[in-house]
Amino acid sequence: MADNILNFSQYNTNDFEEKVRKDRNIRIRRNAIIFIAIVSIAIIVLITFILRERSKVYESLSLQQSVILENDTGLYYDNFAGTVMAYSKDGFGARDEKGDYLWNQPFDMQNPMYSICGDTVAFADYGGSEINVQKKNGELFSINTAMPIRKIAVSNKDVVAAILEDVGVTWIYLYDSKGEVISYFRTTMEKSGYPIDIDISPSSELVMISYYYVDIGETKSSVAFYNFGDVGQNNIDNYVSGYNYKDSLVPMVRFMSDSTSFAISNSRISFYEGSQKPTSLVDNFIVTDVLSVYYDEDYVGVVTRNSSGDNAYHLTIYSNKGKVVSEKNFDFDYSKVVFGNGQYVIYGNTNIYVATIDGRTRLDYEYDRPVREVIPTNSPTKYILVTESSIDTVIMK
Repeated sequence: MADNILNFSQYNTNDFEEKVRKDRNIRIRRNAIIFIAIVSIAIIVLITFILRERSKVYESLSLQQSVILENDTGLYYDNFAGTVMAYSKDGFGARDEKGDYLWNQPFDMQNPMYSICGDTVAFADYGGSEINVQKKNGELFSINTAMPIRKIAVSNKDVVAAILEDVGVTWIYLYDSKGEVISYFRTTMEKSGYPIDIDISPSSELVMISYYYVDIGETKSSVAFYNFGDVGQNNIDNYVSGYNYKDSLVPMVRFMSDSTSFAISNSRISFYEGSQKPTSLVDNFIVTDVLSVYYDEDYVGVVTRNSSGDNAYHLTIYSNKGKVVSEKNFDFDYSKVVFGNGQYVIYGNTNIYVATIDGRTRLDYEYDRPVREVIPTNSPTKYILVTESSIDTVIMK
């Protein structure tokens, strides 16, 4: 009977605990290895899928929805915060992809101009004295300038910068969302030159102006930055930095973000950085005629005449740091270049060309009717096309 009695004294408690600890550690390591392997496989599959999708070439556009447009003769279109903005001498309006009006403002204008920033658009009549600011949600306010308007720019904070003409003097005015004057200063040909273009940063803190002047018979331009925040309060006219360019006219200056901006002439495109006192980042020289310029917060596309080969046009895409990221020669008569979802679209008449920013073709297609506007969506394969008679929602197939 004694042989059948378990003798606890035969077992070492420390050895037993060590064995349990080792077994637990082995299970933890085995589970960790299995987890890491599963995650790694999932990441590899995801990366493979993304790369395959990015390199995939589509053959056609599948029509998902089409809304008939009525009485839209004589209208021009643009992308306003993902909606279809239409405008003419009779006013401005915006529709969603279903064709429903989000807002519609009738005005009598001879030479309409507008500026878009985020979900805010400002529009005015060249030579008029009223600026109307419209939000995507339909909110509207008006500004009476009391002087002829030459240029306008709007921020995402509803602040408007304007170039206003007076006798022998040109004024720069800033207005808030109530139409009240925030600041203003005067410019003359003798003091700074004639202001050609103006833009305001999304946060409203910086204003960028290009000037034209003649110095001892030589044509010159300058690009000036003004800070209306704390940094510029102690400076004359809030001026904080500026750059001069010989033998050139700078007809376009734009902010891409609060800290990046560019200016373009027919001989160069200059990039600047800084949210307080912008500094020159890089100059890229252009050897052929600039035909048009398109941009978003990340990229600038410059279309020039093609100086070599059979294609008529050449597109150069720059990053917001001024680096050339891709180039494209093409031959069809284009209307516009648009950016979105890491891609760009060149379109004109019935031609639609889509490529990744680094230049890989996604779609080269001829639509069944002329396209007047292309609006990217949240999906890289889905676009809204505005034609002469419809708003079409399409997917690349």
